Amino acid sequence: MKRYTLLIYMLVMMGWTFAQSPVDEWFNQANAAYNSGNYDNAVELYQKILNTEMESVPVYYNMGNAYYKMRNYPMAIYYYEKALKLDPSNEDVQTNLQIANLAIVDKIEPVPQSFIERWWHSLRTSYSSDRWAWWSVAAFALLLVCAFLFFRSRRIGLRKLGFFMGILFLAVFALSVVFAAQLKYNSTTQDQAIIMSPTVTVKSSPAEVSVDLFVLHEGTKVTILESSNGWNKVRIANGSIGWLEADKMLSF
Repeated sequence: MKRYTLLIYMLVMMGWTFAQSPVDEWFNQANAAYNSGNYDNAVELYQKILNTEMESVPVYYNMGNAYYKMRNYPMAIYYYEKALKLDPSNEDVQTNLQIANLAIVDKIEPVPQSFIERWWHSLRTSYSSDRWAWWSVAAFALLLVCAFLFFRSRRIGLRKLGFFMGILFLAVFALSVVFAAQLKYNSTTQDQAIIMSPTVTVKSSPAEVSVDLFVLHEGTKVTILESSNGWNKVRIANGSIGWLEADKMLSF
């Protein structure tokens, strides 16, 4: 009996050992390096995790914090933005991104939005895509309950309740699906970028000899509209558009 008990224990321990991911160890080591002020080592360890093609809000967030401590503000902003792409509702990332943006040269006023646009954006980014997906599942389940009440109940009151609540949960389900799909799409497309060169001149066309339009500095966020022969057509927050060499920016 003891022999079987020992065998089971060894199998369990082997399974537990194999279940451990080196990613967890690297993450803990990186956090320890960060806490001890060894930010270069922390960045190397976080990068090892990212090299496994794993995406994680905590890793991106901590990477941004490490770069901020190193006063590499463009890279800090880059990783904060990548974290927000995965979870736009994360308040810690939002706060640190705002602080990092105070350290860069360009202070660009965004194009004013209407109340509806601000409300829609705020509602959509109040949760991550995964959280909205769970909301859609819950709303669909409640919609089925309401449909059951409407079609199967013999009491008029319950049928009315099922009808009106069913409309409500149908709307929640539809919005949740739309928001989850939009956020998932945004997280998988690289249509934004952070300027990495100290100073860049935005051109009127994708050519070095074209007309200079305006100047941007490192850390500025741009939206990529199209690409052509090593150049990106970009738009900044105030709506201005021009062309920049692709190697002057880091897309996400």
